[in-house]
Amino acid sequence: MINIILNRTNFNEEWAYEYLHDILTADMHVLIMPLFADEGWADDSAAFAQKYHRGSRTYEKIAGPFHAYQITDEQIQWFNPYLDDRHALQSRLQSSSLIYLIGNDPDDMMECIEDKEIQDDLRNYAGIFMSNASGSKIMMDEYASDHAWNQESGRGLGILQGFSLETGYIEDEKHLHRMIRSIEEKGRAVFGCPDKAGILIRDGHYDLMGDAFICSDEDLDHLYQAYEDARSRQEYYGDNGGW
Repeated sequence: MINIILNRTNFNEEWAYEYLHDILTADMHVLIMPLFADEGWADDSAAFAQKYHRGSRTYEKIAGPFHAYQITDEQIQWFNPYLDDRHALQSRLQSSSLIYLIGNDPDDMMECIEDKEIQDDLRNYAGIFMSNASGSKIMMDEYASDHAWNQESGRGLGILQGFSLETGYIEDEKHLHRMIRSIEEKGRAVFGCPDKAGILIRDGHYDLMGDAFICSDEDLDHLYQAYEDARSRQEYYGDNGGW
C-alpha cells in the first residue's frame, strides 16, 4: 500500500517531485474527492460545480500539480459530495489508480463519509491514497480536531495507525502541546508536516519529504523548550506566538 500524506497542494515542487516521480506516472487515473458536510442548501451542488469546474482557480490549484507528472485533465475524475452517491463512488474507484482526499475540516469530512456510508469502500481501496491537510488527518485512526474548543480526538478511517500527525505545523503553542500530549499520554511518535512537506509511506516504510519531521519521547526535552519559547512569544507578541 502507498500513502502520500501532504499538507498543501504543492506536490509538484522539487522537494516532493524527487520522491513521487516514479509513483505518479503518466498512465494513472486520479479520483479527486473534496468532502464537505451537507448543509442542506439547494444551491450547494451548483456552487460546487462553479468552484471546481475545469479552468477555475480552485481546479488548477488542486489538479494542476498532477500535470508535472504528465497526468492530464482527461485522466482526472471528481467526486461531487452533493450529487454523487455510494454507487457512483464505487464505479469511479474501479477505474482509478489513485484517490486524492481533500477538505477544510476533518470532522466535516468524516461526517460526509458517514452520511454517504462509504467508509468501507475507502478502507478497502487497493490503489494509492493521497491526501492533504484535513484529508491527511482522516487517514489516521484518530486525529486532533481543528476546533480549539474540541480537545477530544476525532475518529478517522484508520487506514494509517500507530502514530500521530500534525498537518499545517508551525512551531506554536497549540501544535507543540498536542505533540507533547501525544507522546506522553498515548506513547505515539508524531509526524510534523509544515507547508512544504509530505510523508511517503510505502509498505510500512516511510520517507520524510521536504520539511517533514518525526518526534518521539527522545525529543521531549526539545519540545518542552520549544513550547516554553512559543508561550513567551505569544505573551509578548500575541497572535498565537508569531513574530
